This record gives sequence, structure tokens and C-alpha cells, in this order.
Amino acid sequence: MTTPNNHADTRNEVLFAFQQACEHPTADQIIEWTRRYPQFAADIRAHAAIARDWAARDGEPVTEPDESMLACGYSRVLNALYNAEVVAKASAESSESFQQLMATQHTGVPQLARELDVARSVLADLINGGMLAPVGKRLINSLIRALSITQEAFDGALQRALRAPRLGHAKADGTPTIIPRPYEEVVRSSNMAPDRIEYWLSED
Repeated sequence: MTTPNNHADTRNEVLFAFQQACEHPTADQIIEWTRRYPQFAADIRAHAAIARDWAARDGEPVTEPDESMLACGYSRVLNALYNAEVVAKASAESSESFQQLMATQHTGVPQLARELDVARSVLADLINGGMLAPVGKRLINSLIRALSITQEAFDGALQRALRAPRLGHAKADGTPTIIPRPYEEVVRSSNMAPDRIEYWLSED
């Protein structure tokens, strides 16, 4: 999925990309997009409210949304988001972290990076909550095999990492923060050779 750059693009471009990618947005998609573009979160939720309300009225005569319709749709979106957040939080809290999954296999980031032939920085961003979903399928499958885990275990560990980002060794004087980035950006900004970058960006 192609999305606008978080820093360079305008509100309208983000909303247009959201509309193209999520014609009938689910709660998970709304959460993902509001985390990716927090400066446009309210606009994304409002746009999703209209889209969901129109989808519910599919087949009925088209009418222009009034304030009551928008408020009702917006309320439904907020309820769906809240319920999805509660479920995701409960799932994440009951899941094992990437650190625990690695410890079970007596391995760590350096060993996994060598085994998979991927940059340590890519794995570190994933494991420490610095990589947004969706993660590339090739990396997911490689980690599932290397750690002997299920897709559900991976998803739970990813949600747990994103909910509680961990910082490495701070090098700045101020308080360091983690700004999660899309998978492609993380891979392309690594020090891997071009062929390895393309390998991890391609699908199996």
C-alpha cells in the first residue's frame, strides 16, 4: 500500500490516500492511519465516520449528510475504535514480547540479524516499537520460522512493542523519543546493500 509521506504531504493528500486504501474502513485501519498521521487524526476519524455511514446505507437513495448524520456516524466510529483498542490492548498484554520470544530460542538481535542476513537496525526498530504495521511479509515469515512462533504470536508481540516503545542507548542530551516509521522507510534507511533492501521489500 502506498501512502503519503508523513512530513511533506497535506491533509487533503493524506485523506485522499486513506479513502483510496480504505473504502470501507475498519477500526483497525482507522487506528493504524491515526497513529501514522496523528496530526490529522480528527480528520481521518471524521472521514471514516462518513465512509462507514455511507457503506451502511448502500443501496438506499443518496442523501447529503447533515450534522445529525455526521455526529451519529462519528459516534459509531469512536465506539468501534474504543472497542478495537480494548481488544488490542488485552491481546497485547497477554502476548509475549519479542524479547521473551527471542529468549525462549536463546537468541537475540545480533544473532537473528546474521541468521536472516538483515540489518540489525531493521530488527531493532521492529522489536523496540519503531516500525509501524504492516510489516513486510518476507520478514514476518522469516521471523516466524527463526523463532518457531505463530502469526498470532508475531502480531501480539508487534502490538505490544508499538504500545510500549523501548529506547536503545540515548545519545542526545534531551529526552529521546521513538517515532515509529513505515516498514519500507525503515528498510530503505538501513545500511544494507541495494539488493538486500529490494529482497526485504519484495514479497515471497
